[in-house]
Amino acid sequence: MASFIPLINDLLPMIIPSSVSVTKASTLRPSDATRQPSSANEADAVVSKSDKLCASDTIVYMASGTGLLLVSPGAGQNVKRHEMSTGDFAFIPSWTEHQMLNESDDDAVWVITRSGSHPVKVGLTDWGGDEAK
Repeated sequence: MASFIPLINDLLPMIIPSSVSVTKASTLRPSDATRQPSSANEADAVVSKSDKLCASDTIVYMASGTGLLLVSPGAGQNVKRHEMSTGDFAFIPSWTEHQMLNESDDDAVWVITRSGSHPVKVGLTDWGGDEAK
């Protein structure tokens, strides 16, 4: 019985519904009325999305360029497209199938942060497909 307890953190995210959250850079910029000269302006990009990062939650930051974050919400459902541009953040819960895509000729730079001592990344042959070899 005790040997199953470590598996709970890996299994629950696959069973419990979750959703991806995208924070647009435009919502993080202070308005001219609240901007103060020669001071730092701070804004929280990923807030109240997780009480603690799970074994393989992911935060994506679009450092430059534009791109798409594609997310498969589940079997038989349409893939959701999130347009991202410089300064945008996305929080992706563990075990959520997703893909970053650059459809332009310009470079896109993504900064990807995965939690856990050994973050899990698995390439699939298709949405919900087998592991790519």
